Amino acid sequence: MKLDAPGLEVAGVRLDLLTEAHRTALAESGAVEAMWQWMPVIPTGTNFKAYFDHTLADALTGRSVPFAVTRMSDGAFAGVAAYLDISRTHRRLRIGYQWHPKEMRSGVVPAATALALIGRAKACRIRRIEYLIDEENIPAIKSVERLGATREGLLRSHMRVAKGTWANMAVYSLVDTEIRTAMTLLQDRVRALQVA
Repeated sequence: MKLDAPGLEVAGVRLDLLTEAHRTALAESGAVEAMWQWMPVIPTGTNFKAYFDHTLADALTGRSVPFAVTRMSDGAFAGVAAYLDISRTHRRLRIGYQWHPKEMRSGVVPAATALALIGRAKACRIRRIEYLIDEENIPAIKSVERLGATREGLLRSHMRVAKGTWANMAVYSLVDTEIRTAMTLLQDRVRALQVA
């Protein structure tokens, strides 16, 4: 199994490798506004084109695996997510850049996306899944804490974000059996949301 293998589907949500074909859908989504608050500054600039081009280029090097999320019931663009800082030698990666349209955030899409990402990582024998989250992004922090991720510390003034400030980044991780526990929690959440 490869991290970027096709066929990543869970509970009516499909993750496809991000390609040029997704540029317009992402540009027209609310993700652009969210980018200015949470995205790191990159050398080529802080505009949508620069971020999108950087993401595609990074994927070509194998440093990341970015995904576009689709809600299969209606084919709607349902967000983005990525594997980052991949180390196959040390069997670890970071999950990041997960964003969903506001109208989908309380439904099955975020839970199914997280389950797909964690499940694929586990199938690829990843032993450590890391989350690096701006300490001001309370919803994201609460989300990974609900998974049972352990807070390992705070990286102070770790990165400059697109809005021009320096962010302290909270480090969370799931390791070994915690990954299976998180998957069980997400499977239960997905089932509950599908019934609701």
